[in-house]
Amino acid sequence: MAVLLRCMTAGAAEPVARAAAGCCPLRVAVRSNMLYDASLTPDLGIELSLRPRWSLGVEGVYAWWSKESARRCWRIRGLWVEPRFWFGRRPEERVLTGHHAGVYVSYHDYDFEFGGRGWQSRSGAAGVGLSYGYSFPAGKRVNIDVGLRAGYSTGRIVRYRPECGAYVCDKRYRNHYVGITGLEVTLVWFPGRGGSNSPDRKISETWQ
Repeated sequence: MAVLLRCMTAGAAEPVARAAAGCCPLRVAVRSNMLYDASLTPDLGIELSLRPRWSLGVEGVYAWWSKESARRCWRIRGLWVEPRFWFGRRPEERVLTGHHAGVYVSYHDYDFEFGGRGWQSRSGAAGVGLSYGYSFPAGKRVNIDVGLRAGYSTGRIVRYRPECGAYVCDKRYRNHYVGITGLEVTLVWFPGRGGSNSPDRKISETWQ
């Protein structure tokens, strides 16, 4: 936390010699997947550029919508953690930019109901898999990251239906899924001003 705060509060007028010494190689970006946001599932995450070609991201979603009169429910909350490797020449010029591949683990619980049938996972669904994507600049401090995730997820599911003013369990089973687990068109923002937390690398920047 101390290193992160140092990066975020360092002024643009700090001596060039200190920047050349690589005193603050860490960069931090705030992320939001616009596809999830468009589906009324707010998404927010943070990604740290730890080394020239490595980063660590933590991202979460949360939605808690329901309309009892129409028998509709859209509730989900979850979190995933993903280390990434960045390859090619772009990461050498600008952090968190270019092609990337990663490994993720995830955990979600949810309750979806559409009309006369619903699916609920109170105990949660866990997942693991691989990711691939490409991030490109859309501004001085903004990137757009496009990618997909594929892997395996499993969890105990309760299928139910509304009946006579109550919810009746229709089936209980363990779900096993292998395939595409996520798509992203993510807005990536590097907070700060001046040279503070800038995604652009300095020629003199060194990583210890």
